[in-house]
Amino acid sequence: MSIVDAHVHVWDPRVLTYPWLRDAGAAAAPHLPVAIDRAHGQSTRMVFVQADCLPEQSVAEVRWVAESAWPELAGVVAAADLRDTALGDRLDELGSAGPLRGIRHLLQGEAVERFEEPALRRGLETLAARDLPFDACVRHEQLGALADLLERVPALRVVLDHIGKPPVADGIDSARGRAWRTGIERIAALPGAYVKLSGLIPEAPDERTLRRNGPAFVRAALAAFGPDRAMLGSDWPVSGIWGPDIGFAAWVDLVREQTPDGASWDAVATASATRFYRLDATA
Repeated sequence: MSIVDAHVHVWDPRVLTYPWLRDAGAAAAPHLPVAIDRAHGQSTRMVFVQADCLPEQSVAEVRWVAESAWPELAGVVAAADLRDTALGDRLDELGSAGPLRGIRHLLQGEAVERFEEPALRRGLETLAARDLPFDACVRHEQLGALADLLERVPALRVVLDHIGKPPVADGIDSARGRAWRTGIERIAALPGAYVKLSGLIPEAPDERTLRRNGPAFVRAALAAFGPDRAMLGSDWPVSGIWGPDIGFAAWVDLVREQTPDGASWDAVATASATRFYRLDATA
């Protein structure tokens, strides 16, 4: 069956500026739609997630992606500063630039104390009022603070990127693994919360550790959210550059092995992402 890849990046430093790619070696080369890992043709629809160019280029990023030769592109998750007092105007600009399906304000590099700022909550409330989803990208140590924040905006539709970047090397039964599970279960208790089964590869030191410890984290996320609120993502090309390069097809197989039945797999592979991002709706 075909797959919706709910988490794909592309970038081109010849077009936009990406400060995080400075001194990144081969990663700083262009990574364009033509080169995306399509899991041997299984991936037929894709959601682009912002690649962290300069904040003032976020609208240009959406426009560049929308105008790229990318037939599988189904939607865009754009960057926006949720603390911006002119957030509404920026969302209007982003929506005019391409098939906007969500917003990501990267939280993983912020101190958890900043999660308590009223301006951030107001930004999430603006998204909720527009029924525009939020991609929450945090590390496992930040899950408790994220849960505190999201519980204050119960109307928000939110998806947790990369299963909250769990401590794959430590394993799910470690102290940090148990703390991760507690955070996951708090977020999963929110009715509008989904999870992306993606991004574990860079969290593992090697393929052996990934295959030994990774499945338990996937199973725990599926148990907490249910297949109807879980979606598949390749995290291309990040997961191929900074983790054991097993390829998207192998990741698909690993996730599929953790799903209990065919209906569950259908939800994870296509239905959940399609529903959450409303990929069948007119832009």
